[in-house]
Amino acid sequence: MTNVDPPESVPEGQKTKYRGLYGKCIEHKLDTFPEQSKREDLLEEISVQRRHRKLISYSIFPFVQERPAGYKFFTAEPLEELGVPNFDFLLWDLDGKVIFGEAKSSIPASADTVVNQLKERKEIAEKHKEHIEDEYLGSEIDHMEFVVSTYVNHGDKIAKAIIEQGAEFITWVVDAHHDELWIRQARPTSFPDNLEADEPDTMLEELDRRHTHDVSSLNGELDRIKTSLGQADVLPTAIIVDQLRAVVQARRVVGRHPCVDRADIETYVSNSSLNYTEERVGGIVDDLIEAGKRINFLSEWDDERADLKLVSNYTAKDDLEQVLENKWIDWRVEGMKDNLRNQCEERITAELGRQRQLDEFDTGVPAKETEEKSR
Repeated sequence: MTNVDPPESVPEGQKTKYRGLYGKCIEHKLDTFPEQSKREDLLEEISVQRRHRKLISYSIFPFVQERPAGYKFFTAEPLEELGVPNFDFLLWDLDGKVIFGEAKSSIPASADTVVNQLKERKEIAEKHKEHIEDEYLGSEIDHMEFVVSTYVNHGDKIAKAIIEQGAEFITWVVDAHHDELWIRQARPTSFPDNLEADEPDTMLEELDRRHTHDVSSLNGELDRIKTSLGQADVLPTAIIVDQLRAVVQARRVVGRHPCVDRADIETYVSNSSLNYTEERVGGIVDDLIEAGKRINFLSEWDDERADLKLVSNYTAKDDLEQVLENKWIDWRVEGMKDNLRNQCEERITAELGRQRQLDEFDTGVPAKETEEKSR
């Protein structure tokens, strides 16, 4: 018999039966629960997030360190606060020109699905142009361009899909082995239907216009420009285990205890948070600390030397990141099992409720009287 407290809705006389039925239900669900494959899926989720974050870093690094053609990195995830689909980063030349960029670390078999998503996000960005002007830039936008950034092995595939659909997106590619970013142009197997021109040379010129930047100097400066990592460590839409890397990076060691102050996390997030406001940084830090406690990676420390302790016997950053991943995966898997427990609770409670109604119907005893007898 399972030692579980039945819900209050279960009458006293049915609690033993509830425990028996619930025990059989949860035993079956846990026995058939594919825990190993779920853990592997979660590891892949972490890997996907890491690749995406790295690609964003590669894409914005040149615009953080320098100002190619006058453009500088302005913010990550513009419009994120509105809860609408948005691009990964926004570049601005301080003179009315902006570039919205989306990073795609992998491209599915049908690249058209990515192009359709990009087109949707472009429409949303154009719809919220005034919001970007008022809440971000403080000045008017007179020219907008849109970029998709991907790794070099996916460049031709996505560029061709963009051209075939007649969508106006510029393709950047990142060579992670050589830390380089450049514009990759791909020729379609046939000219798009919506490309109107009488001569092939004119059509090729129009294709070049659509798939290179209007600012010609930017095309030249993005010809195998050097790039690097480390510029996108904290992204609000990333899974929390990826965000919590900030805590590992900000931690220090006191004696043999890995620990961290809130101020340390705020400083790290502020330095790597991609132009977020002070209020937004504070909100991110609050969420990080709450999430760290929730998965048992952070705890309050009864020691005046630090605010929080990392729940680990390890102190090295690589080891702590592994501990963080393990704790997050354990927490997610346990959440899945809790969901199974809830399913059994709902199922057994409903089943007992139906049986009770049938018993009352068969005996002809009013429900109120049956309840009183069961007490």
